[in-house]
Formats: sequence, C-alpha cells, structure tokens
Amino acid sequence: MLKSAALLVLIMVSFSGWTQIDTLSDDSGVNAATESGYTHFTKRAAIWSAIVPGAGQIYNEFGYRKIPQKKHRAWWKVPIIYGGLGACGYYFYQNNKFAYLTKKEFLFREENNGTVLDQRFIDYPVVDSDTTNRVFTLINGYSSDGTDYLGFDQYANRRDLFLFGFVGVWALNIIEAYVDAHFVTFDVSEDLSLSITPTIFANREPGLSLIFDFN
Repeated sequence: MLKSAALLVLIMVSFSGWTQIDTLSDDSGVNAATESGYTHFTKRAAIWSAIVPGAGQIYNEFGYRKIPQKKHRAWWKVPIIYGGLGACGYYFYQNNKFAYLTKKEFLFREENNGTVLDQRFIDYPVVDSDTTNRVFTLINGYSSDGTDYLGFDQYANRRDLFLFGFVGVWALNIIEAYVDAHFVTFDVSEDLSLSITPTIFANREPGLSLIFDFN
C-alpha cells in the first residue's frame, strides 16, 4: 500500500510538469507574472497542503483557471491524496486494534490459567510447551496449511508500516503541491518550428543544421 501511494503521487508530479517548461521566479518563491497579470505563490500552496491535505492542489487549480490558455488541471489529485490517506488510516486502525486485542487476550489467559476471553481467538493453535493454554501464537503468530494466525508482532509491524505510509502520503502531498505551483504561471507556446539550414562546421566542412525553435 505504501509503495502504491508513493507511486501515485510521483505520477501526479510527473504529469504536472509534462507539458510545462520552467521560467524564472524571484527569491521569495513568487512566480513571474504572466501576461494575464496573475501572480501565484508557490510557498502558499505548500503551507496549505501541510495544514489541510489537498488544499494546495485546490489553490493551484484556481491559479490555472485564472490563466485562460492553461489546459492543465490540479483538482483530480485531491481524491487520490485522500484515497491514499484513507487507506493508510483504515489499515493502521485495524492493525492497531488487533495488536491490542491479541496482547490483551494473551495477558488474560496468562492470568486466568488459559481461560478464553475473546472467542475470535479460540482457534489459535497451542504449542506443546504451552501447558497453561495461554497460546503463544497470539504473540508470535503461526502459519499452517495455508492458514495464517497473525500475532501481536505481525499486527504491530503492519500498524507501524501504515503509520509511516500515512505520513509519507501527507508529505508527498505537500511536495506535489509545491512543485505543481511552479508550473501555474510557467508557459511555453504551442507554436514550435523546425528548420533545416546549410551551415559550416568548425573544420570548414559543409553540412546541415537542424534547429528547433520554442517560441
């Protein structure tokens, strides 16, 4: 899940710069004004996304709409961001819940001579050395015949993984908003020209020169 979320946001960053070319910006992080007279603040997009995920992308969306010739849009990234955060948050909650329950079940059996507290864990295998039926697999986990009995250790590891995933998606949301903000007022005309002209190289031999002009 973490890898998928990171890949989605990296794709978003790539799409942001695909059809745009960087121009100059001043030291304060404010892009040079275009012919429309609109000025877009790149740091503002990052700050807003840091406070509320997706807010920077919405700010960039309003910026794009203020420039008539812009075809790029940023609004569609918001559902992806919240999808990544929601997925990481949900699986963090589930794994944290069962990490707590498996540990609670183990401690209860340890103090009550193997009495079962939660029926959801009644089928956990008992090892030969577990004379009091405390079920050590509640802590270590167990796999047999294609059936996985996850213990506290597995749930805790997964919980930590999705916590890092949640923080990672949030951070990538900030980076994406900041990078995309630089492209709001950047422009390159669709008028591209190609010319082939004769030329003389340094060794005074004749040849052809291929020139691309970006107007």
